[in-house]
Amino acid sequence: MPDAGLLPHLMRLLDDDTPVVRQAVRRELGAFGTALEPALDALDPPPTDQDRRLIRSLIEEEERRARVHFEPGDLVRHMRYGYRGVVVAFDPECKADLKWYLANRTQPDRDQPWYHVLVDGVGRVTYTAETSLESDDSTAPVRHPLVRLFFDGFEGNRHLRNDRPWPGAE
Repeated sequence: MPDAGLLPHLMRLLDDDTPVVRQAVRRELGAFGTALEPALDALDPPPTDQDRRLIRSLIEEEERRARVHFEPGDLVRHMRYGYRGVVVAFDPECKADLKWYLANRTQPDRDQPWYHVLVDGVGRVTYTAETSLESDDSTAPVRHPLVRLFFDGFEGNRHLRNDRPWPGAE
């Protein structure tokens, strides 16, 4: 179990929207598991109801993120259409509006990770459900006009993601 002495510091970071800080706070709070509520109750002063709602939301977000199979920089192949690409960003569940979703030829479950993929050899970006993707074992980098914008290089069999946020990302 994490050190309960960290909780006051984590509480001060709740309002920080910096992605790196937010991810660290989510991870640390989630590591408490069922011991979190008693540890929060022991704080002086205890967190407000609003803080507790935010903490629950962060933990739920961390749990959704834990389901993610591919990370930015991973090479993937679409199982139905055969194209290969690189994951540039992901959403824990489908964020596209219902009209876009229903206009697709298939409608994979919305409640799963969805990935923004730069497609190799063309200037296209796809938004693809995890169940439609598999790992691409190729050692060749993806050729796409946006690769240099979001990645700082290629090492082994993956692109190295930089800190530039994907448009619309939190």
